[in-house]
Amino acid sequence: MAMRSRLTKTILSWFWTVIFISTVHGQQNELAKLWEVSIPATDKITTDNKGNIFVTDKQGYLFQFNAKGASLNHLSTSLSAPVTRLDAFRTVNIFLFSASLQRFEILDRFLNPITKKSMEEIGVLGWVSQATPGNNNSLWIYDETDLNLKKINLTNNELLQAQAINILTQKNNLEIIQLIERNNLLFLQLANDGIYIFDNQANFIEKIAILGNNAVVIDGEFIYSLFQDQLKKTNFLTKETEFITFPQRESSNRLALSHQQIIIANDKGIVIFNRPTNF
Repeated sequence: MAMRSRLTKTILSWFWTVIFISTVHGQQNELAKLWEVSIPATDKITTDNKGNIFVTDKQGYLFQFNAKGASLNHLSTSLSAPVTRLDAFRTVNIFLFSASLQRFEILDRFLNPITKKSMEEIGVLGWVSQATPGNNNSLWIYDETDLNLKKINLTNNELLQAQAINILTQKNNLEIIQLIERNNLLFLQLANDGIYIFDNQANFIEKIAILGNNAVVIDGEFIYSLFQDQLKKTNFLTKETEFITFPQRESSNRLALSHQQIIIANDKGIVIFNRPTNF
């Protein structure tokens, strides 16, 4: 259906409003609110390497904005359900996974569907709570059935790697907040614990303690996390940390970063700040 991927502007005219806010001049390291978007039932947020911002709501609708707040696209994905994982890091495609449907979908940069598959179609018979794309057409998943982190080759559905997370953590009641692959490293965020780092063969490297249960962002060798009214930057190689405080208390628990912007969100919408130099 040609119109399946689009919501009419008439329907969405009440659905979101972009509010532009004049930038306050100041020092380079000051945060200034640039603009915000109201989207009822905002859920996941992410960015690509061109600074575009992607947002899903809790019905599975996907919205795309450029760095200036202009709406570029919006669609109803084939998932039509809450999205568990949204990742546009590779820019050329956007990955969406729904745990409730046990399905993932990959879109091109124009939000046209490339592929969509169920866990069963790739040979996974357990229940997957988290999934994220890996290099060389692979998929990382966390299988709740056997509490294993797994890496699957999507070309032939071969199981490449498996790691028992309950044995590693000495815990059986695990809540995996997210999986992220960056620069041939896999980051597994565990609720009330921290970030477990693995190489691309699922070999455990180290654990980084993180305050709170908000999903973190990985950028280079840094882990960014929201805690109260601060954004914390942790170098997972040197363990050095920095903090930056938002100019006013922002009730937000979701985070995304582009090269020049900080994006935070709550259930009502997203707020965009400038990203200070060297942060």
